Amino acid sequence: MLTVRRHGGRVVPLGAALAIMLLATGCGSGAVGGAIKSLAPSRSISLPARSAGASPAGEASEQPSPTAAAPAAPAQASSTPAAGTGSGTALTWFWAILFAVILIGLAALIVRSGRRRPSAADGWRSRAIDAYAQGSALYDAMRLAEAPGAAAAPDAAERWADIQRRADDLGRALYALREAAPDEDARARVADALISLQSARTAMAAERGPGAATVPPGRVRSLLVSFGTALQDLRPPGERLPY
Repeated sequence: MLTVRRHGGRVVPLGAALAIMLLATGCGSGAVGGAIKSLAPSRSISLPARSAGASPAGEASEQPSPTAAAPAAPAQASSTPAAGTGSGTALTWFWAILFAVILIGLAALIVRSGRRRPSAADGWRSRAIDAYAQGSALYDAMRLAEAPGAAAAPDAAERWADIQRRADDLGRALYALREAAPDEDARARVADALISLQSARTAMAAERGPGAATVPPGRVRSLLVSFGTALQDLRPPGERLPY
């Protein structure tokens, strides 16, 4: 469909140019044919027939030659080719205009179909950008939960429950995105984001559980940085920003 988008815009000018050529050819051929047929009778010149015996001068002046009125006959016949030429020109115009309308209509339909149907790569890219936005909101919530004194806040439990819910939603989105990846590079980038999400979530859960003392200092913060970097890799190269 990319090819349709790229070349669809060239079909309409090409069809218009072809239609103009057809119209010019049809009009020109009809005009030239009519001119040739109209000139054909005027080129015929009848010469008076001479009899074997020469008539006297007096008789020649009194009796006109029967061939003198002969050129008047082709005048009626010349109207028939002119009528045929006019009907042929009108028919040529009709078919040329009909062909041009059909060609332009088909080209417009192809261009419109190409615009309405995005490619699979474009659809996956849009889903990846949505997953990045969803992960960025989760990343900000995780960072706030790791701020000094946040664990002792009255709403700490509610914040942690909200983080767990968002992590579940993002995990499902990343799993579906990995299965629909258009190539191996995209699949690997989604897998990295999924692994970093699970690692950061597990470390934060351990920090809030009975084994909190076993979590090394700065471990959660380091995993959050890796999670943010993996989220950036989901975006197109020109739109990536460092955390």
